[in-house]
Amino acid sequence: MATIEYNTEDEVLAIHDVGQAVRHPLLAAFTRQANGFVDEAGVIHVPTSSTELTTLYRTIARLFDKLKINIETGEHVSDAVRSVESEEALFDEFSRKAKEIWEAQIDTSDFRRFVEIVEEKCPGRVFYRKQLLSAFHLAFSQNACNFSVPGAGKTSVVYAAYAYLSSLGLDDAKSVDRLLIVGPLSSFKAWEDEFAAIFQRSALAKRISGQISMDARIEHLRGISVASRTTELTLTTYQTLANMEEEITTFLQHVGTRAMVVLDEAHYIKSSDGQQAAAALRLAPLARSRVVLTGTPAPNGYEDLSNLFRFIYPNRNVAGFPPATLKAMTDGSMPGAVTELKKRIQPYYTRIRKTDLSLPKVEEKRVEVPMIGDHEKIYRTLEKRIVPHLGQHFEDSSAGIRLRARLIRLRQAVVNPELLLRPLEQEEGIFDTGGTGDLNVAELEVADLVNRFVADTNLARLDVCRSLVKSVLNEQGKVLIWSYFLGNLELLKQGLSSYAPFVEVLTGATPVADREGDAPPEIGTREEIIDRFHSTSGKAVLIANPQAVGESISLHKACRTAIYFDRDFNAGRFIQSKDRIHRYNPLGGRTVTYHHLVTPASVDKDIDARLTIKEQRLAELVDADDIPLLTAAEDNDQADLRMIFESYEHRKTK
Repeated sequence: MATIEYNTEDEVLAIHDVGQAVRHPLLAAFTRQANGFVDEAGVIHVPTSSTELTTLYRTIARLFDKLKINIETGEHVSDAVRSVESEEALFDEFSRKAKEIWEAQIDTSDFRRFVEIVEEKCPGRVFYRKQLLSAFHLAFSQNACNFSVPGAGKTSVVYAAYAYLSSLGLDDAKSVDRLLIVGPLSSFKAWEDEFAAIFQRSALAKRISGQISMDARIEHLRGISVASRTTELTLTTYQTLANMEEEITTFLQHVGTRAMVVLDEAHYIKSSDGQQAAAALRLAPLARSRVVLTGTPAPNGYEDLSNLFRFIYPNRNVAGFPPATLKAMTDGSMPGAVTELKKRIQPYYTRIRKTDLSLPKVEEKRVEVPMIGDHEKIYRTLEKRIVPHLGQHFEDSSAGIRLRARLIRLRQAVVNPELLLRPLEQEEGIFDTGGTGDLNVAELEVADLVNRFVADTNLARLDVCRSLVKSVLNEQGKVLIWSYFLGNLELLKQGLSSYAPFVEVLTGATPVADREGDAPPEIGTREEIIDRFHSTSGKAVLIANPQAVGESISLHKACRTAIYFDRDFNAGRFIQSKDRIHRYNPLGGRTVTYHHLVTPASVDKDIDARLTIKEQRLAELVDADDIPLLTAAEDNDQADLRMIFESYEHRKTK
């Protein structure tokens, strides 16, 4: 049995009677990292201040538990150790109860009381059981992650927990009195709208972002005005969080402030060395309650989890593994550790899967779109020039940009040849080719055909889309259209302008409003357009591109049919766009329909086939695992290019 003693004068912790374990690699590594040493008698000496003693003891206790070494404490360390052991026992008990809550092993009287308060404080929402369990878990834990799938109502869960915690007395250590939401600009409206819908009152809200003056931001965060001190809902971006860390620190340290800090779309802090992540982690200890929201906790690997759990418990390593080890798990070199990781973090998060939701039924319809006349000549000419090139170089990593540029041109040729006249750099969310890899249309033998092509009159895809839109508008009144190319968005707006009084486009360039309180959003902003799409009683067409509008927007209450004018190979972005109208609705919902325009015997058909495979694979993975490693379901670009090449070769043999 090892003995631990602490010399208060020298501030050195001494570990005796470790025996042969002193040479164990893990213990030797710990000693080196702690700037300690082993003397001739085999005693380990580690320098540490009295303020760091508790943290050091936790580390030693975890290490010795792994090495199966029991600890006996000396008299000088026993007070600190007793405090640590008592605190650890309480946290272990807390963790056990938190895990049981999500497993529905709950004290029914406590849960009933929680539900009664939530129902009283949230008259505008009927929560389903999984939402209530998730909110109860958060209210009990005070600090938690919510990894529920998009559309599960994560915002509602936060407000339910907030309703309960804000009802507690001032002397209760869990009580909160305000919310600080950190998220993308596009999320602000959803938070404000949900607050009004759930609590049946408008929030005293303030947006803090680069869109308002620095003086106004400072005035609010420093509590200079009476209004700033009574604001219940403050919303800011990750960039502002990093740029105004000092002022936000002041905001969280105001006398009497008991803030619940929520990180929405928390993938913004997953980078281990990012400025935004560093600011969030430094501010974490100042919050009374900490919440992480993301539907994809580990998009790139288990190392993405590190900052999420460091934020909710800044003084504890609840994940139990350093980032390097988490990355090794991602790479597959430590499969046994993955099970241990999931076991360790299980008490500190909830996740509602799609199979837990009573989502509306989905109907997928593929609409065959022909290429007529000059359009087919243009496409087949580019296909003969581009696809063999893809086949020769798709395994060449140095040809990445050139291949992607050629592939985009091939997609443009099949969906709208007019796009071939636009520089790729004008396409939102594509990339800058740096002038390499693009095709010179003027050098093509079909250059005259491309120049003479008029999509408004020659593009069969537009005619098919118009027919679909007319049918959907007559039956349902509203429709959503997706396209990945800005040129197509402009074409669709012009081509459908006579079909409805409301025909609007949303892109990344559409400004986000900065409004105060109940002031209406400015005309032409993203929020104003979405508000009108929801509120208009007549026919309405909303046209958007998934690259810029796939996140933090809900359209399911206004629309249940989407038309995909064109698509790319990115399955994650495709699924995210579909989720805009396929979400949990407490009022229920009718069948959601997706129309996919597909041109046979073309890259368009290849994209459709690949997306079907990828979507099924991702759906199975996401519902099979609470911490889905999305990289496990992804193919690299080579698989997409291989399908294009093989399909093309197959068509040639017919």
